[in-house]
Amino acid sequence: MENKMSYIENIRKHAGKLTRLEIITSQALEEDFKEEFKEQKVAARYTKLANVMGAGYSNPRLGDAIWPQLNIMYIIYCQEEEAEKIIAICQKLREKYMAEGIACFKSSAEEV
Repeated sequence: MENKMSYIENIRKHAGKLTRLEIITSQALEEDFKEEFKEQKVAARYTKLANVMGAGYSNPRLGDAIWPQLNIMYIIYCQEEEAEKIIAICQKLREKYMAEGIACFKSSAEEV
């Protein structure tokens, strides 16, 4: 595993070439994502937003009496190679949990 300084140097070296991933999924799948991230050695650094509410293509998750479940959201900035591995994890879990709803959005980012 890279030490903290070499990781920061690597990110700065690739500044302007970062990929931003936003993953929104049911809280029920959090452990599956963590396990896959660890196994694939990706997403060691991320931002997690808990208790995310919304309605997508699966059942709404609004945290209320009618739709009690909630989502989580990961925001990950990484290099393209790592992004592709994370996207593959999302696709794998979509196939395994077809009714749960997993959204993954990819965009470019630049550290300023």
